[in-house]
Amino acid sequence: MIVVTGTPGTGKTSAARIIARLLKLQLIEANKLVRRKRLYTGTEDGSLIVDMPALRGELLHFTGVVEGHVLCELRLPAQAIVLRASPRALRRRLAPRHYSKRKLEDNIGAEALDYCSIMARENYRRVVDVDTTGLTASETAKKAISFLQAGKSDFVDWSGYFMRKF
Repeated sequence: MIVVTGTPGTGKTSAARIIARLLKLQLIEANKLVRRKRLYTGTEDGSLIVDMPALRGELLHFTGVVEGHVLCELRLPAQAIVLRASPRALRRRLAPRHYSKRKLEDNIGAEALDYCSIMARENYRRVVDVDTTGLTASETAKKAISFLQAGKSDFVDWSGYFMRKF
């Protein structure tokens, strides 16, 4: 199993579709699975609250590519690709989604603090970070596959984002 995860706006869905196609693997988009199988307990700020144990149970024996931002928090027998993007790029990418100010800032802050990358390293046997800033979905997918095969990772440090805030 290959997990593609990261903060909203990093290009997970587009890249995961290409990765699955290039590797000739089945793809599961976690958000669609959660909705279809009603694997949630409620909503908050317009988003579903995922029933994580139920989602894990659905994915535990899957072989293929699984995509979703909550997957960094699941422990699955997989290797993980964490897609990253600069906070500035995320702000541009997320603006058309009309998130609340709080949700927008939470997502940008999570990226700046490496949240998905840290969580993935706690939950997966092998993790690579791929900086998608300035890349197309196709470029991202090819880079991610190459990094998985080589055991490489982009060095990502957005900590300066918070310094500009003060």
